[in-house]
Amino acid sequence: MHEIPKMQEVGTILVLGAKGMLLKLLEAAIASPKIALEEIPLQRTKDARRVQYISAIALKLAHIWQQPAIEVATQLAAKCQKEREKRGFLSKEDFTIEVLPSTMILFELTDVSIAAWLQYLTDTPQTLEKGESQIKSVSVESDRIFPVQYSHARCCSLLRLADRDRIIDLVERDRQTSPPHWQIINPNPIPWLNSNNCLRLVHPAELNLISQLFTTVDTLACLFNGGFEKQLITNKSTDWIKLAHTLSDAFQTFYSQCRIWGEVKTETPKLAQARLGLILATQTLLQFILQELLGVIAPLEL
Repeated sequence: MHEIPKMQEVGTILVLGAKGMLLKLLEAAIASPKIALEEIPLQRTKDARRVQYISAIALKLAHIWQQPAIEVATQLAAKCQKEREKRGFLSKEDFTIEVLPSTMILFELTDVSIAAWLQYLTDTPQTLEKGESQIKSVSVESDRIFPVQYSHARCCSLLRLADRDRIIDLVERDRQTSPPHWQIINPNPIPWLNSNNCLRLVHPAELNLISQLFTTVDTLACLFNGGFEKQLITNKSTDWIKLAHTLSDAFQTFYSQCRIWGEVKTETPKLAQARLGLILATQTLLQFILQELLGVIAPLEL
């Protein structure tokens, strides 16, 4: 499993996100002062079953390089392949690169890479550095945020129940913090992958939750990379609430459709453990948004 590099400032996985890492890769491949990082188009595709990003940068560069867009795209894809060989956190097992007939460049994270990201997210508590508390929203209506707090509390209760039933072994990183930062210490790593290195999590609700976890991290990463001042000036606290609600809704759908106990626990225990890993990843991000961004309580129970 590949290690994701630690960065300074805020919770490390929030600094770049998967999208940010790919943008840095494209920036290195372009190697032109005429194209700033923020000018590189890169978006998630609408396929919630996969973690894919697509870029139309070749169309943007075609007139600058005085080459057909398809040739530009092919060259950039090749350069990205070479660039990632230089970077310890972007190897050939992390994602695939494909040039589409439309000249779009398609990046898709592999199952191995998705598992590594999920494991990192469950292992690492997300907190802000001291002195960053000014980013918290000024006020949040309780009735609007309650569904998110409920989802967080549900995550906590499910993790405690699974620990009690010995499906997993859970440790509290800091017992003086409420709610605490949890970590699954057994099994570790969580069995995200089967013997063929494919994700065990293939139910549509599982894949949708994974997709939303990546979207959440990418959104937070963009804000941590210089977007907070603008966010504060415009006072768009509803953006945080919307982000939290979308993740909360994805979790509730997952919880209603994907069982952990009963036959799943007895017949496919590793699937149960992987689903609990998704719950821990969700709890980690919901706690971060509630406490660090919205400045409200992330309850252990309701």
